[in-house]
Amino acid sequence: MQELSTLLIPAADQIERPGKYLGVGTSFESRLVQKIKKQSHDSVSLQGVFVATPNGLLLSGSHEAIHDPRKVEEHMRQGLKKWPKLSAVEKFLSRDEFAEAAVELGIAEEKSQYPHDGLVLSSICRDLPRSTTPDTSPDRNAYNLDYAWFRKDEARAFVPTQTVKGSRHIVPRNLVERLACFHFVDLVRGHTSSYPKDAVERAELSAEVIDVKGELLSLHFMGRTRTSEVHNGVHIEGKWNAPGPGIPKLQTRGVDAKLEGQAVYDLKKERFVSFTLIALSSRWGGNAYNGRLNERDFGPAPMGIVLELAGKSRAEQVPPLFFGPEGPYRVGGSSYGWK
Repeated sequence: MQELSTLLIPAADQIERPGKYLGVGTSFESRLVQKIKKQSHDSVSLQGVFVATPNGLLLSGSHEAIHDPRKVEEHMRQGLKKWPKLSAVEKFLSRDEFAEAAVELGIAEEKSQYPHDGLVLSSICRDLPRSTTPDTSPDRNAYNLDYAWFRKDEARAFVPTQTVKGSRHIVPRNLVERLACFHFVDLVRGHTSSYPKDAVERAELSAEVIDVKGELLSLHFMGRTRTSEVHNGVHIEGKWNAPGPGIPKLQTRGVDAKLEGQAVYDLKKERFVSFTLIALSSRWGGNAYNGRLNERDFGPAPMGIVLELAGKSRAEQVPPLFFGPEGPYRVGGSSYGWK
């Protein structure tokens, strides 16, 4: 599959982004996805694996292929077999369609709040081993990816004001709360909900200057976050599991995370040149879409999250999951620092 993928242009999209469901959207992106999906004669979901031309002609694909690598491989091969037989008209957008798409994407780019001069972290979340016996099941070895954004002034707030070795600094609580509510969540095998502010029991992170070399400050981070939320088990907006056998009547969920990391900050360029923060956590609970229901895997169980400095490619400029219709990092009218 890796070899075959070099002959294709892999692309992915989140179909249920808050405020922008691809199934009913009117943007070029939404229209393209809708066009491809309509040709599959599969109304189950917009989810799936599809091989299509740039103008949206479906060559192969299905909803059922999502979790079977052999089925995905076969769809890739079928698509590649059909491609050479197509005309240019069948393969590509017309000049007018391309121009229209370029204008739409340009407008979207102008509206992007990507913090070019700030701090952008990739966040990888996965389960950790529960015993000394290796568990090779696909579910246990799943992982998920998100991004965390901080503007320039917020990035600087991770750095002590005194730039000498031994200086210590408490990172502002609102930034640590943001991590706890939106990034230290159980995304391992699916979507989840963010935590409200009143679920945050701890949000602590300190930074210490451990070395100074010219304009470069080496930092060490230590901290702790804990979120905990209780619900009566009613299924509301996909947030909690519906009542049923093996599901606790009084449902709880939370994440207790110990934080440690290192970073290097360039004082002259006013930016991080490296940044790693590890969250070793215990997570518990589940909801309708985060994949814990089928196995009644409600924990407590170990989970790890690694935040690292992201690259500058367009693929790594995807907005954080919880940039919703209320605005960046806002839930229920509450702001988490991003204005």
